[in-house]
Amino acid sequence: MRTLVLVAVMGCTTSTSPMPGGDDGTEPPDATTPVDEDGDGIADQLEDHLMATFGPALRLAPDDIDQTRPASVDWFLPQVKLRFDHPDCPDDGSNLLDVGAITVANLAAQEHHTKSVTNFCRHDNDDAHLKLASNKELGFFLQAENAAVVHAGIPASQSDQWRAYMQVRPSSYPGAAYDLQVWFFYAYNDFIASANHEADWEHMTLSISADEHLVSVFFATHHAGFRVDDMAKLSFVDTHVVGYSADGSHATYDHAGTFNLGVVGVDDHTYDGGPVWQTWTNFVNLGDVGHILGDQSWAAYGGRWGEVGEFEDTSGPPGPMFHGEWKTASEYPTP
Repeated sequence: MRTLVLVAVMGCTTSTSPMPGGDDGTEPPDATTPVDEDGDGIADQLEDHLMATFGPALRLAPDDIDQTRPASVDWFLPQVKLRFDHPDCPDDGSNLLDVGAITVANLAAQEHHTKSVTNFCRHDNDDAHLKLASNKELGFFLQAENAAVVHAGIPASQSDQWRAYMQVRPSSYPGAAYDLQVWFFYAYNDFIASANHEADWEHMTLSISADEHLVSVFFATHHAGFRVDDMAKLSFVDTHVVGYSADGSHATYDHAGTFNLGVVGVDDHTYDGGPVWQTWTNFVNLGDVGHILGDQSWAAYGGRWGEVGEFEDTSGPPGPMFHGEWKTASEYPTP
């Protein structure tokens, strides 16, 4: 596993400007190992270095406000079962994979036939109706066996087990050479009323110059997001930009406050005073589609990370590589 674990710092000092490599007059470090297993033209060692240097400090809501904490794929998979959704027909009585049978290696290797009403809700056992979990196929879904335990995620007392997932790709954003995209995994989205769903993948994207200066940050918010180019408007813990994870919904913002979502009474709330997740202390470099690094083959799973709800917004989302935002240029402003 390509996991980098550093010693977490208990006390955080926050500044209003970044202190990236090179400000002391020295040249930014080059990768000593030019291995590029994900084939993106950037040495994998340099990608890890960028995460260790610029990975965000994520401020979470206090424990008494938000009970849904970050998790990790390794923690989550042993506690869920893999099923397949058959719209307008009964789901199968048995699971594709039972609790304890899912591994990072076999998840994306599953396949299943659909059912149709015209076939009396029997499986359509022909190649045309065979679905592969390695495609974006939202009929596959992961469902928690013990929701009360799984939905809470990993408690803050075990925050050293929270894990971030990242990729680095060449950037065409003005002034940037690299886009560092950092994904956060939660086992449950506890937003408002019944507009909740199992599992939650959220992220931030940091655009970094060739001489290792942070030039822009994209904060993902639900199905949208916003970009900040003026680093003086952001807070930092050393070289790490501070992001704020909204209570329950986990959308990311650049400061503490209340953010209206365009519907009366429907707001996101972020806070100071809660746990600070130092994402650079425990992370995995996923690589890219078709070039997944290490033993992270779960990333090729194109189904839902959570059960299917009545609506899209109450159903579990797909994983990072199956989000439209995975191609970071989709987050650049429209010309």
